[in-house]
Amino acid sequence: MNQYKYSLDKSSKKFTCPRCNKQSFVKYIENANNSYLEDEFGRCDRETNCAYHNPPKNSKSGFFVCCKPKSEPSFHSLELLEKSFLENKENNFIEFLKTLFTDAEVTEVVSKYFIGTSKHYKGATIFWQIDKLEKVHAGKILQYIPKTGKRAKSPDGKALINWVHSLNKINGFNVDQCLFGLHLVQGNNQKTVAIVESEKTAVIMSVFKPDYTWLATGSKHGFKQSMLDPIKQLKIVAFPDKSEYEDWKQRAIELNTKGFKIHVSDWIEKTDLDSGSDLADVFINESKTIE
Repeated sequence: MNQYKYSLDKSSKKFTCPRCNKQSFVKYIENANNSYLEDEFGRCDRETNCAYHNPPKNSKSGFFVCCKPKSEPSFHSLELLEKSFLENKENNFIEFLKTLFTDAEVTEVVSKYFIGTSKHYKGATIFWQIDKLEKVHAGKILQYIPKTGKRAKSPDGKALINWVHSLNKINGFNVDQCLFGLHLVQGNNQKTVAIVESEKTAVIMSVFKPDYTWLATGSKHGFKQSMLDPIKQLKIVAFPDKSEYEDWKQRAIELNTKGFKIHVSDWIEKTDLDSGSDLADVFINESKTIE
């Protein structure tokens, strides 16, 4: 097997993009010594609004490859998940859910998705990625504003986001992400699976529209075969964020040639909402209007 010279950094660390100046830049590393290349070599995660990508070139062959040989995945303990779940007395996202739903509905959905709390940011939320075998792949930490449900940012405008394995400084932890909510998929005879990008949206829509099993990719790049393989046998409806429809549609067309059964909804794309808006925004606005 070839060992490629360069790869995109697979950790959760992000740098300032040289084009858009957002904290969304993934650098390339030299695999021989695991060191970062110069600042201009990398890819911005903001593909729609920036799309900066400057890969290094292999001086001998003239090409590069972005992947290293895959290592065995690491998992968090169920005890760690349970501890965060029991510390939900102060959680901004849960407080926002209470502005939309009854206490009973909130309690049910928080338990359903094992929503945890992190003390890293006061009142922050942990969205645990748990597979069908109850293995905990990752814990994504996000901060929300309790009154609006919007993502909170630091004074310099950077999103407040982190990962449990990064904060706990677990050496050698090999992250192998899975769909958020994957643990809810049990067997082939079940409800249609609905895929969205945001964990927040999956949680909220599971209350508004319980006739689907709601899962989240965690990012627009997460709508890919490696993430979707565990639900390949099921009927899938994808609801991309505004401006991401064409990208997800093309990916679905390719995946459907490999045996998937994915329909990509263009409903959000046809609205007059701002770019980046999602399904939850529509339902939240409608619920507030009714009140």
